[in-house]
Amino acid sequence: MFVFKWQVTERIIARKLTLNDAASVLAVIDHNRAYLRQWMPWLDQTTSIADIEKFIYKAQDGYASGCNLILGLWDDTQYVGVVSFNKIDGASAEIGYWISKSYQSQGIIQQALKILIEYGFHDLNLSTVNIQCATNNLKSRAVAQGLGFTQVKTIPNNEWLHDHYVDHALYVLSR
Repeated sequence: MFVFKWQVTERIIARKLTLNDAASVLAVIDHNRAYLRQWMPWLDQTTSIADIEKFIYKAQDGYASGCNLILGLWDDTQYVGVVSFNKIDGASAEIGYWISKSYQSQGIIQQALKILIEYGFHDLNLSTVNIQCATNNLKSRAVAQGLGFTQVKTIPNNEWLHDHYVDHALYVLSR
């Protein structure tokens, strides 16, 4: 089982989510719902404490089986976002992330992902990690590019986002 608590910046830590975090996670999602909805297809199905608890249970099962690693980002006791290996498959993993709008553009996601990627390459022996994001999500694309990822292709109509398909850019980073 994964055991984590990483110091990301002077103020921000990354750690596993527990059921006690459900209310904090939902509050931040609700506060950022309009903003996050433009990128996150799961948002409309995430409206209650029970929905968050299901997500946390799934994350805990993933920790135990080694198939994912989902870490909440915290500013003291305030939940602010998440970084994750959404899917660990042999020597590769898919990265996910989001952060509260008020914490954007502070380098938090980039620093947290540097730590996560280093852990993946060195401790999990991953050979590649990838990021997929909507082609019009310029901030997310800038994160991938800033971390040294290379865009390898554009995937047309890759994700159903509420009422339409969006194209994704696929970025890859190799060890």
